[in-house]
Amino acid sequence: MHYSIKDLEHLSGIKAHTIRIWEKRYSLLEPNRTDTNIRTYSDDDVRRILNVVMLVKNGYKISNVATFDEIKLQSEVLRINGNLSEPEQNIDQLLYQTVNLDSIAFDKLLDKIILENGMSKTIQNVIFPFFERIGILWQAGSIYAAHEHFVSNLIRSRLIRETAKFEIHEGAKTVLFFLRENEWHELGLLYFNYLAAQSGLHGVYLGQNLPFGDLTNLLIHNGFDFICTSFIQAIEKPELERYLSDLSLVFSKNKILISGRQIAIHKPKIPSNTIVIKNSNDFRRRILI
Repeated sequence: MHYSIKDLEHLSGIKAHTIRIWEKRYSLLEPNRTDTNIRTYSDDDVRRILNVVMLVKNGYKISNVATFDEIKLQSEVLRINGNLSEPEQNIDQLLYQTVNLDSIAFDKLLDKIILENGMSKTIQNVIFPFFERIGILWQAGSIYAAHEHFVSNLIRSRLIRETAKFEIHEGAKTVLFFLRENEWHELGLLYFNYLAAQSGLHGVYLGQNLPFGDLTNLLIHNGFDFICTSFIQAIEKPELERYLSDLSLVFSKNKILISGRQIAIHKPKIPSNTIVIKNSNDFRRRILI
């Protein structure tokens, strides 16, 4: 695969300007160039910059790290990993089980982490950062989409099982959870469903890829206290604002809770009965008002 300097910026968290300085001053990377003199980077370059950034963030001087060959660089990264905090160690172990597609070992380790930390802390401090790592490795070509699907299904099943353990009392407030058409990233929404059940609310979970027409037909026969959805998949701002406006009209008597990357990116106009959820604590607070 070939990457632009912007790709490296996104993957590493280091500004393109800084990467250029490191190249010029320390010969850290030697990118290829197109006929129009645009830098292009390889998988090896991505791995190197990620390793370098890990060391720099852990107190190494870039002037020293830049002199490391690949063997030295990898050995220092492994040494740093050996001193990682417990959540980071758990993430590394989960990643190892994922790469090996070992569902039994993955579940056993997850059982241990949940027992020690509880479900909510496990999701926030281990699972969500773990998926960030998975995303980077997938983009860098170090793992395959099959690995992401494998682990997503394991976490999805676990969230559903844990949510089912809560007893919901008659007369509890209801929350309708769904994702719009062509939206497939549901783990965050499943976690909100878990938090709703934990708080004593009744969640109605409709899942991914729900056509808007089906949603409006459903509402003829049902009333909900809250509507909750998330926007992760890329969507243009005008389309997002139209969807929110239509949703607000359909659910005019309900509180609509929205979250997701696209909301943060576009900062769309928000209808009066719609609330942007920033995090899990914000979600809990909103549904318990």
